[in-house]
Amino acid sequence: MNARVLIAAVVVAAMTAACGGSGSGTDAAAEGGQAVTVQAATGPVKLPKPAVRVAVMQWQFLEDLLALGVQPVMIADEQQPGSGNPLPPQFKDKLGKYTSLGSRISPNLEVLSAEPVDLIVADKSEHLKDYEQFSQIAPTLILDTSSWADFYPNLEKLGQAVGKADKAAEVEKSVKSAIADGRTKLAADAGKRALIGVPTPDKFFAFTANSMQAGVLTELGLSYAYKEVPGKLSEQAPLESLAQTKPDVMFLTVDPGSQVVTDTWKGNALWDSIPAVQGNQVHTVDRGIWSVGRGALSVPLMVQQTVDAFAKG
Repeated sequence: MNARVLIAAVVVAAMTAACGGSGSGTDAAAEGGQAVTVQAATGPVKLPKPAVRVAVMQWQFLEDLLALGVQPVMIADEQQPGSGNPLPPQFKDKLGKYTSLGSRISPNLEVLSAEPVDLIVADKSEHLKDYEQFSQIAPTLILDTSSWADFYPNLEKLGQAVGKADKAAEVEKSVKSAIADGRTKLAADAGKRALIGVPTPDKFFAFTANSMQAGVLTELGLSYAYKEVPGKLSEQAPLESLAQTKPDVMFLTVDPGSQVVTDTWKGNALWDSIPAVQGNQVHTVDRGIWSVGRGALSVPLMVQQTVDAFAKG
């Protein structure tokens, strides 16, 4: 083989390797331990290699990571002693061994810093105040979960951070397929007004039109009954204003067995005037899925439960 042929062969081999050969380009690079840069709410986060040991501060990110096949080593799981908070049902049999960081809003920083982690994943609205402290412990990826528009970009960014970009694309495709299937099944109900609420023992909170939850319902072809409230994903709605929204269907996110304010509204003229009440289309759904989870595990469940709710009508 002469020198020119040899050089050409080397160049072709190098180009083939750079393109990933027959394997997946992004994930193949990740397996090689190449540096990763991910754009976060605070700017670019640079990792010397894809993260393996991940600490997660928010349920949506936990769901996405599990869907990507990544088991976080530390989780702010709300399981501090005396909390009484059960793990949301979508995590059953999916979580491996991990260290609890306690409260999602105020995670235990002493525990967080006790073991090495490659990456901390946290929520903009809940943890931006903690960014400097987190960053002193490990590279910190702050993502925004304030709207449905952030859902797929967050999944993609997590996939980049852990070297699972191709898997993230697969998960995204699966979620979109579930939504498309749900939209087809709900075609006859397209445009109906829907509302998602969180009743407590003495108050009612409505998710706003700019919330992630409302985004799922509008993706299914429904119309969202509540208004947009910039900077708020939910707000308290007295019965008087709730009645004015006139939803055709309501989903109430409630912890199983809880006594809530809507129980006391039965027989009230304002409550009974709501089309969803009149049409027997007020559905209780699990708060752990609809309000707490909100990730790649929960969204297909929300879609299926929405389809089932309309089928019952």
